[in-house]
Amino acid sequence: MATVDHSIEAVLYGSDESRESTAMVELLNELGVAFEYRCVSHDPAAMREWEQLDGESVPLLRMGNNSIVRGLDQIKVQQMFGWVGC
Repeated sequence: MATVDHSIEAVLYGSDESRESTAMVELLNELGVAFEYRCVSHDPAAMREWEQLDGESVPLLRMGNNSIVRGLDQIKVQQMFGWVGC
């Protein structure tokens, strides 16, 4: 099983109007992942960051500077944190 590097900053870009964003928040909380939630529908700075990364869909999860998960991809998120075998 992979070890989780808790020093990596996780940022979740989402929208309060998006059921998928809410589900991603719940998934990350279930997995015990510390993350910062940035609401693109209410925060202009978060909207600009999200647009620079992708800007096509929410939720968008960024781990550090390298890993990005677009949409509600539960398997990919679980794999990133060592919960599911590849």
